[in-house]
Amino acid sequence: MKITDELKKRKIPIVSIDKRLNEFDERIQFPEKQDKANKMLKSTGLPKQWMTEHYS
Repeated sequence: MKITDELKKRKIPIVSIDKRLNEFDERIQFPEKQDKANKMLKSTGLPKQWMTEHYS
């Protein structure tokens, strides 16, 4: 329990994110999977439950 309290008090995260990963922000890593997902979304759309929870 002492460890969790100490973790909650920390101002600096324990893990650090490598800044070199930012180069992948604009790059599409798996274009064939993205194409498949876009086709599925066009034909079926988003679930109604998700739409009401996140956009209301």
